[in-house]
Amino acid sequence: LLLTSAALFTNGQMEPRGNEACPCIDPPSTTDNITNSRIRKYFGGNSPPVDYGVNCSTHDENRYGDCKSDDPPKYCERSWCYVDRDNCNLTNRYSEYFSDRYFSYATCGYLDSFTYTHRRDSLKYETLKVGYNSNSGGWKGAYNKNGSFAINDAWSGPIVDFIQMAADSAGFYIKRMAPPEWLRNGSKDFFGASNFDFCVYATSLGYLDMCVASYTINMKRSSITNMFETESDPVYLIVHDGTVDGWETFWHNCLLLGQPFSYGSWFLIVFFTMPMMGMLMYFHEYDNPGTAFPRNEVALIESGDGGDSNDVEKDKEDNKDDKDSVEIMSRKIPMYKHLITATYMSYMSFFEGAYAQGVVSLSGKIHLMGIAFFAMIVLAVYTANLAAILTQEANLSGIDGIDSAIKKGYNFCAERMIADIVIDTYGVDPSYFVPDPEDGKPGFSCPSCKARQRVFDFLDPTHSDKSLYCNIAITKLEDLDAMHNRGYHCNKTKVGDSLHYALEGIPIFSGRADALISVFQELKGKGEMTKKLAAFTPESICPDTSGEGTALTREQLSGVWIVTFGVAIIALLVKGIVTYKRRRRAKSPGKTIRTLRRYDQWGNPPPYEVIIGGYRYDAEGHELRKVGGQGTTVTSNDESDRPYGNEEIEPLTEDHTNEHGSQSTSLRRADSLYKGFFHVTDEIKVRKD
Repeated sequence: LLLTSAALFTNGQMEPRGNEACPCIDPPSTTDNITNSRIRKYFGGNSPPVDYGVNCSTHDENRYGDCKSDDPPKYCERSWCYVDRDNCNLTNRYSEYFSDRYFSYATCGYLDSFTYTHRRDSLKYETLKVGYNSNSGGWKGAYNKNGSFAINDAWSGPIVDFIQMAADSAGFYIKRMAPPEWLRNGSKDFFGASNFDFCVYATSLGYLDMCVASYTINMKRSSITNMFETESDPVYLIVHDGTVDGWETFWHNCLLLGQPFSYGSWFLIVFFTMPMMGMLMYFHEYDNPGTAFPRNEVALIESGDGGDSNDVEKDKEDNKDDKDSVEIMSRKIPMYKHLITATYMSYMSFFEGAYAQGVVSLSGKIHLMGIAFFAMIVLAVYTANLAAILTQEANLSGIDGIDSAIKKGYNFCAERMIADIVIDTYGVDPSYFVPDPEDGKPGFSCPSCKARQRVFDFLDPTHSDKSLYCNIAITKLEDLDAMHNRGYHCNKTKVGDSLHYALEGIPIFSGRADALISVFQELKGKGEMTKKLAAFTPESICPDTSGEGTALTREQLSGVWIVTFGVAIIALLVKGIVTYKRRRRAKSPGKTIRTLRRYDQWGNPPPYEVIIGGYRYDAEGHELRKVGGQGTTVTSNDESDRPYGNEEIEPLTEDHTNEHGSQSTSLRRADSLYKGFFHVTDEIKVRKD
């Protein structure tokens, strides 16, 4: 401006013919244009003077239009002249009133504020042809359930509201319409099959004044039409957060229970350490007084023909007077039973975090410290790792950028525009991108496949088909936000820094560009675009996994359900097998040996009397007695097994019940003191409330 001003003034005087880089001209006399109603209105119903626009001068000051008002615009006091566009290297504009003339304030040393003012006026009462595209993703664009070019009032989105605000501000009208269909082949040849490119193509030719949606601005689109930038959005790599969909989700979550330790660690813990510690406890405790691993056990021997009917109760009734049908014996417990019990107790100590069985030997107590330490450390580490895995699963991909993804051999899903940007910016081989299902080019652009959503739908980190699926998606952050707002693809997250900032905008026909961009820019400068975006900003409804104490989903607990109910089913199967064998044994002839003493999971005697086959066993008297009457007392055949004499046992009468009854009954509970193979018992009262 300083150089221009210096050239305009000679000895303090302005050059009347303007700067030599853009000299003023004598405009032609065009009577056709003078009859234009807008011209006659501006000049007060008269024709413009013959010297209007000739040489540098304030041609409008106090004479025409708004320049006659009490508060005239700034351009009224600024000099300008008509110029030859082909012979002007300074700023010039085409005339708003004379289609064959161009004017320049710059050649006279002034800024052009006339154009901006009259651009807005040129839109007033005009009807603009506008094509609306429905964005397939994100939340910053235009959306309609009926798709692109829908001629209805169901359009929504921040860009839709912004354009309507601009129409209200500048006073123009909007006519929604689709581009002429016969232009589609030309659009396909130049761009591709995208409806968005089709609208851009039609706008560049003037069949539409502008298109409304969120369009990614790229070189190809910008080369054929004007683009007004509305927003920019960061582009990120999108990966799975460690979970997968469908049956793979189920199996993945089942395996979560094992993730705190490696396979080798699990093998060492489950198949070596726990069984070995249990067997060593058996070695320390075997045959000690009061131990859970005695040498002998008391058994009941039942003799008979096994019954001849399917009614077990009837068979018992038939043999109720057979005094020689039962007897008591002492037998040695096989080692394998003790080893199974010891191993079971070791596993139980791991699950409960403590070895609940009483240990009586000194060496066993020392060994118990090793078991307690092992259970404490392993459970603490397992719990901490499992909690971290369930609530804050780390990103399993280990990816933080394009280079690391390519080194791992991963491929990408992306919308066509994003794919082109990444290929140009990072020099990525196009073969790394999943091709469009219709035209086979890198990136999705198919009109019917919802390209921006397809980027997420076909992200599968375990896929084996690179022509259809990808390991990683590349997309705008707004697309991920929109998915999470609807509760979709919650198992996908962004990683690393943004790869690029995608410029978003709307295409505008060149014949309307100056006026529309002036209006849009004014509103954007006032923060109206920011307000519209803020009003539509979505909130995620996905579970929050960013902090501690996150609630776990049913799917994440799949492993817990499987293990819990799997063990319950195994227990039911074992129960069925035992019941079946017991019934077969009851019907078989010969002797049946049944253990009289029963113990809980830790080897402790239960707090209730044990009644087997209709007999109650008295450990102190070492004898059996029929339950429910004055039956025969059966004693041991081995006097050496009866160190405490033969006390009379009070039989149960009709006023007494078993341990499930509601009456108070005399029960015997064995303490931990074991003498020989009998337990010393205390008389106690137990009543079920």
